Formats: sequence, structure tokens, C-alpha cells
Amino acid sequence: MSSMQCIKVNCDVSDCQGNMYEISNESLVFQQNDLFPSAFPMMEEIRRQGKLCDVVLKIDDQAFSAHKIVLASTIPYFHAMFTNDMVESRQHEIKMHGIDATALEALINFAYSGRVVLDKSNVQSIMIGASFLQLNKVRDACANYLLQRLHPQNALGIRQFADTLGCTTLVDFADKYIEQCFHEVSLSEEYLNLSVHEIKSLLQRNELRVESEEQVFEACMRWVKFSESRSQFLPELLSQVRLPLLSPLYLTDRVATEELIRTSHQCRDLLDEARVFHLI
Repeated sequence: MSSMQCIKVNCDVSDCQGNMYEISNESLVFQQNDLFPSAFPMMEEIRRQGKLCDVVLKIDDQAFSAHKIVLASTIPYFHAMFTNDMVESRQHEIKMHGIDATALEALINFAYSGRVVLDKSNVQSIMIGASFLQLNKVRDACANYLLQRLHPQNALGIRQFADTLGCTTLVDFADKYIEQCFHEVSLSEEYLNLSVHEIKSLLQRNELRVESEEQVFEACMRWVKFSESRSQFLPELLSQVRLPLLSPLYLTDRVATEELIRTSHQCRDLLDEARVFHLI
């Protein structure tokens, strides 16, 4: 007479739709894999219909309805606001500051869809908004968009913008780009609009990639000559140009004949020092 032996069974199986079943002798756990991917689009549709919304975000003359639970789940700024017993957590209408209305709408949509479209007209406002709302991955996507579109005509502006947001990765990349393309950058309108402090900081960099120091000198003079009031800064800026690296001929025929240099005692001293260097 044979005896039957009980065997405990534990296995995972899936059906043709990819749903998972965890099977044991005592239980069956069913997991519907498309539930979460389909839930957020449905919540977005419900929001667009204006149903079940429990918060209205107001900025300027625009208002955007949403669900607190969705905003708190996807946007760190609202998670802190709605889960830490702040006054706003009990309000139906919340006035927003520090963010553009268009960017706010795009980022609310992102909270429901996980998708945002970036272009040259909105990337900066969305990056500001993403930084404000602590959406770091969106901010990084904006930074990457700008990084890939650096050009001599916009590099300084992008660098300045990134610096105001504390986006060090973009700042560092823009700095390297400016150094590598200094001559082309110095021909841009953005370059002419830099402050004297910014120009001085740029001219004194050792990493500037130029064909010769002549390009640095010409860039210095181009900025100074853009406005008559800037002539007072010439001695300070000229001291950042490595005049001894200029050829004796260039020093004589170009630098020494420059009216703003001829009429400045400090500039003439710098020129004389460069000439002495070539005599040693």
C-alpha cells in the first residue's frame, strides 16, 4: 500500500497579459501590472473634467485645479506643504509665487503624466519652476536641453542663468565652452553687456583657448570701446592681458597707437613693462 506525500508549492506565473500570480498552497496573490500606468492618465482626465479636485493653485489671473494627493505624491514642494500641517494644507485656494503661470501649468501636467515638452520659448521658465518646486529631474532635463544648445551667441547668458539657479553642472560646462570658444564668444552681444567684474574675471582665466594673446587684447578693447564710460576701467582690464606675450611689432603698431592707452599713464606703464620683457 503506497503512501501519499504532501508537497508545498510556491511559484510565480503570469498570464498572456503580463499580470503576475504568486501561488502557494495557502494563497494566491494577483498583481495587475497595468493598474498604475493606467491610473495616472485616468486621474489626469478626471482633473481636466474638473471633478474631485480639492485644491486650486492661483497665479496672476490664472487658476489651475488639481488633486492634493497627486501633487503631494509627485512634487516635493507640495508634499512638504500638504503633509506638514502648513496653513496651505487646509486651504482650497493657494496663491503661488516665484513661478511663471505657463511653467506651473506644465509642471502640474507633469505631475499627472510624467511628461513635459521643452523648447526654446519655455525651457528657462520651466527650469525656474522645477527648481522652485524641487523637481530635480525636470531641472536636470532643462539643463541638458540648454547644454546641448550652447552657442557663442548665448553661452554667457546661459552660464549666468544657470548660476542664478545654482546649477553647477551647467555652469561648469558653460565655463568650459566659453573658454574653448572665447574669441567667438567675445564677438557676441552678450559679451558687450557683461559687467566690468565679469569681464575681468573672464580675461584673467588661464584656460582661454585663443590663437594668440592678440585676440584677448582685442576682446578687452572691444568691451571698453562699447561705451565711453568704460574707459576708466581700461587700466584694470589691460592688466589682465598678458602683454609680454604680444609680439614687439604688435605692441608698437597696434597697442602703442591705441588712443585710450596713449592717454593713460597706467596703461603706458603696462606697455613699457611688456617692451622691457622683450629686451631682456
